[in-house]
Amino acid sequence: MRYRKGWIVLLVLAVLSPLGAIAIGEAWGEWGIEAIEEAVGFKPRGMEKTVESVPGAPIPDYEIPGLEERGLGGAGLILSALLGAGITAGAAFGIARVVRYGRVS
Repeated sequence: MRYRKGWIVLLVLAVLSPLGAIAIGEAWGEWGIEAIEEAVGFKPRGMEKTVESVPGAPIPDYEIPGLEERGLGGAGLILSALLGAGITAGAAFGIARVVRYGRVS
């Protein structure tokens, strides 16, 4: 496989993603409107309206119902990381293919 090392690195990073849950504070970019208002002193214009109109996350709060009770709370984080990496890699592959060959198939 041509990109084997890259896929292995992505897999390792996805498996290590639950380590972020023990970090102090919030994850970068996952602030609520209140946290932004507290940090900058105001709510950016239109932000509340935008937040209300955005569809919900596929895996809210990185939790899969039923797994927390079984001691597999990090599984949602790993699944989210794998889904995000897979979607990003697929999009990059598709764009590169269109740019190189002018078609997807």
